[in-house]
Parts: sequence; C-alpha cells; structure tokens
Amino acid sequence: MAHHDYSYPLYGKILHAGMAIFGITAFLTAELAEDGSGTTGYYLHAYLGLSLTLFVIVRAVGGISGSGWMRFSGWSPFSSRQWQLAYDDIRSLIQLRVPERGMHQGLSGITQAFGLALFAWMGLTGTGLFLLTGPDAALFETAEEMHELGEGLIPLYLLLHVGSVLVHSVAGRPIWQRMWKFIEYGNQNQSKIMPNQNHDPM
Repeated sequence: MAHHDYSYPLYGKILHAGMAIFGITAFLTAELAEDGSGTTGYYLHAYLGLSLTLFVIVRAVGGISGSGWMRFSGWSPFSSRQWQLAYDDIRSLIQLRVPERGMHQGLSGITQAFGLALFAWMGLTGTGLFLLTGPDAALFETAEEMHELGEGLIPLYLLLHVGSVLVHSVAGRPIWQRMWKFIEYGNQNQSKIMPNQNHDPM
C-alpha cells in the first residue's frame, strides 16, 4: 500500500480554514441579502463574501507564484494525466475501493480545482454586485444572475468534498485531521506517515 504525506503547513491550514468558514457562512447568509442593499443582512452577507474573496486571491497568488504544494502546476485540471487519475479513482470507488493518492491528485484534485474556481467566481461576481451602485440596471441584473448560477453549484461542491472526507474517514484514513489540526504535539504525527519525497501534491 502506498503512503503519502498529507501534512499541511500552518499557512495552508489558515487559507483553507478562511475559505471554508467565509465560504460557507456567506452561502448560508445569501437569503439575508434579499432584504435589499443597506440592510444589516445585506452587509453581513457582503462582508463575508468579500472576506472569502480576499482569501481566494491570496490562494490564487500562492498557486501561481508559490512553491511546493501551493503551486497549481502540479495538479492542474487542464492536465490529461489528472483526468486519467480521476477516471481511475472513479473506477476504484465503483469497485468499493478507496483510491490511494497524494494531496490534490486525481479525483481529489479535480474536486479541489472545482471548489477554488467556484469560490473565485462567487467572489468576482459578488464583488461586482457590491460595487455596482450606479444606474446600469441591466449590468447589475447580469452580474446577479451569474452570482446566483454559482450559488446553485455550491451544494454540489460541498457534497463532493464532504463526501470524500466521509469516505476516507470510514476507510480508516481521517485525513481531514491534517487540515484542521493547527497545533502539533512533538513528533507524534510523523510516526504515522511515511513522507513520499517524490510526490509533489501541487
């Protein structure tokens, strides 16, 4: 059985936590924004969304100019190899076998790329809505429709992402702990994982 290093640096955990917290809370407060601009619900949703946008921008900069697992080039959804791995992962799941992959490889990588693109879309269109206070009603309505389109895809992403976490947990590999454990005690975790130096997740 292959062993992969699922550990994350602290800054990666902070970025993930920021996108998860602000992304989910912005999604859950979307109905409050329907009360109209200038209301408490509108500003709550808007500022949560703007906070999400900030985290997505930082993540995008790291993905383009960063190194190691931060860099997108190692798990690009435009790579034919990535889609082949994702196809193999789906076949494994159909056969009730949990795929063994490095971080963001195969189906996991496609799912994460989808999530980042979706959050970026929501941040871009949401920021546009927040700034469009002029008389151009047609442009505002277009941006609003584009924002709502992305909103409809968020449950699909959450289903894929949370479903993946649950599948790994049931299989005895609760890798989610690697992302949400912000304090490490000694070297207790290093004894549980054999780092794969030849496998750069990003």
